Amino acid sequence: MTETEEVELKLELVPGDVERFRALPLLGAPAHAAAPQVSTYFDTPEGHLRKDGFSLRVRRKGRRHVQTLKEKGGDAGGFSARAEWEQAISGPALDLTLLESTPVAALLARKKVRNRLAIVSETRVDRTTWLLKRDGSTIELILDVGEVVSGDRSEPVCEIELELKRGSRAELFAFAREIGRAIPLRMGVMSKSERGQRLAAKRPRQIRKAEPVDIPPGTAIADAFALIVQSCLRHFRRNEPAVIADRDAEAVHQLRVATRRLRSAFTLFAPIVDSDEFDRLRVGFGALSNLLGTARDLDVTLVGLRGAEGPKKPLAAERRRLKGLRGGAYDMLVATLCGEDLPHLILDLVAWAESGEWRGTPRAQRSIEAFAEERLGRLWRKVRKQGKHIESLDPEARHQLRIQVKKLRYGSEFFAGLALGSARRWSNFNALLEQLQESLGKLNDLETARTMAPGTPDAHAVEGLLADAQRAADGLREAGPYWR
Repeated sequence: MTETEEVELKLELVPGDVERFRALPLLGAPAHAAAPQVSTYFDTPEGHLRKDGFSLRVRRKGRRHVQTLKEKGGDAGGFSARAEWEQAISGPALDLTLLESTPVAALLARKKVRNRLAIVSETRVDRTTWLLKRDGSTIELILDVGEVVSGDRSEPVCEIELELKRGSRAELFAFAREIGRAIPLRMGVMSKSERGQRLAAKRPRQIRKAEPVDIPPGTAIADAFALIVQSCLRHFRRNEPAVIADRDAEAVHQLRVATRRLRSAFTLFAPIVDSDEFDRLRVGFGALSNLLGTARDLDVTLVGLRGAEGPKKPLAAERRRLKGLRGGAYDMLVATLCGEDLPHLILDLVAWAESGEWRGTPRAQRSIEAFAEERLGRLWRKVRKQGKHIESLDPEARHQLRIQVKKLRYGSEFFAGLALGSARRWSNFNALLEQLQESLGKLNDLETARTMAPGTPDAHAVEGLLADAQRAADGLREAGPYWR
């Protein structure tokens, strides 16, 4: 099988907008009219291929069958640049001999893997294809309308894929943004194989935590930033449905974490990415973070009231008041998530991270390691200084320390794969950071509750939390930065 690189942007389309989309003048006539296509995805029941970062499918179009192995690569925030191995085969069954020269050869050489390969899911769509030439670039646009099926479970598919066949990534994004101005679009962060795996596991809507960011050693600073942006957006988009459909408080928390991680990445990389566009994006995601913060603070305060002791009538009245405020905060948040401005902001962010002019500077193309150490060092010095006497800090100063701790922790997690220090030292450093962040967070929750519900009894012992925070801060100073 021949290895190629696929550069693709996946976007979700509302089914009711399909005909409007087809009629867009900028598309012109399709190169291939809508035709049925069936893709069958294979893996073991244990998900060996998925866990190794690959998907394997056989696609049938008419009488033709094509077998494709895809590497997960940078597929995170709707944009992917990944390796794939593709070859025509004689029928619907897998031809494992064609995979002997691919990265999964050793995995499939194990009998317990090879003999347990089975169908996980099928994607059945009507596919329409356009081939567009724009300013020297050639872009293939694919519209898929149909469903993903696994056993007796299914869910609809309505998405477009823009694949860069030749030319610049900037033109790919410019075209996507032009479409987005005419038709509402959302970043797609789950491949069809992932959606099939989710159906097979019978997990329709999960609350998802952040996944590790895979930044290989020697990666250019620009590419490292883009990978982090993709990871944050994938984390965000995968939790959106549970907020919109279920108003799930834990999903709101994960959206807030995803946004904070993204804003921490903005801070870390500010010396490289600083520009007018960067300022606009930072303001936009800052406003989103404020909405999420209000909703989350009300959730935390209401949870604290459940265990509060005191006169029943005043507490019941306070709960009703806070629930009313939370309802309004969630209304604003859901309206923002369902509106048109946020999808535009997200697409603008991906376009800027992947193809912005800032990427062309010599500094942005240097290897990430020295830059990572320098930026982590700046944050570490702030945490070390502010954490010497936590018990003497007022609530606002503790809040500012907590912000610096979170930025340091997220930065440490972003750069975990760079081998800046031993795995043991990294693990110990991050565990202490997590303990410090948790103690400071609980202290902040107490202060938030006092502000939102004056007179509410404390749900935690402040003295104990201050002592826990100081122990973690002292442990951090003793451990020292893991990257030295």
